[in-house]
Amino acid sequence: MQAQLRCILPLALMVGVASLGGCVNGPTAKERAQLPKFKKAYQETVSTDRFPLNPPDVLTIRAPLAPEVNGATQQIAPDGTINLDLLNRVYVAGMSPQEVENLLAEKLRTYYKDVKVQVDVNYKSQMYFIFGETAKSGPRPYTGRDTLVAALADAQPTRLAWPERIYVIKPSPDPDKRAVTVINLKDITQRGDSTANILLDQDDIVYVPLNPLAAIGVALQNLLFPIEPLVQTVGATRSLTYGF
Repeated sequence: MQAQLRCILPLALMVGVASLGGCVNGPTAKERAQLPKFKKAYQETVSTDRFPLNPPDVLTIRAPLAPEVNGATQQIAPDGTINLDLLNRVYVAGMSPQEVENLLAEKLRTYYKDVKVQVDVNYKSQMYFIFGETAKSGPRPYTGRDTLVAALADAQPTRLAWPERIYVIKPSPDPDKRAVTVINLKDITQRGDSTANILLDQDDIVYVPLNPLAAIGVALQNLLFPIEPLVQTVGATRSLTYGF
């Protein structure tokens, strides 16, 4: 069994080294052609005010002339309402922050003259996602100003990551609206080329793949997984039987 293992390792390494020669380092022309489908942080100002509120977003109400609700923090309930002193339950799901401000101001004018309302939103219903070789993968709250560099700085790619080929996916049931592009993070962080520092949208997916050498190591590990326990068992039996 150990002889077979010695044969497999060099063969696997040869295949891995050979595959490295054909690796694409950075986005291809076809992948780069998808980049215009993604927003650029330096080209556009995005406001989350156009995005509807939904459970479990958290609202903080500012209304200095209405002390009953001023400073109140409410999470939108599963039924789409918030529960405020003086106003009781108010349905806000599907509205923009501006629409909620107008609605609350209208209701408060029954009790206060010239009242003004500001609504601050902690978005929890809208997310983008990071997967792959990062220290902190998973969903991230969408703010409307989430750049790829900021998202990756927070997620912290590991030493096994492939920074030259970061995938950004815009999913959609409509094939005309979905897109996949590849970003060379080193171009941004080492050369200062911010043209690919895209602005992430709600539901966008960032995938950080293994670098080629790490991928070979994982493939070898998977290849040897059924063999290693048997080798260890044979070695332990030989040691007990023959003392070496």
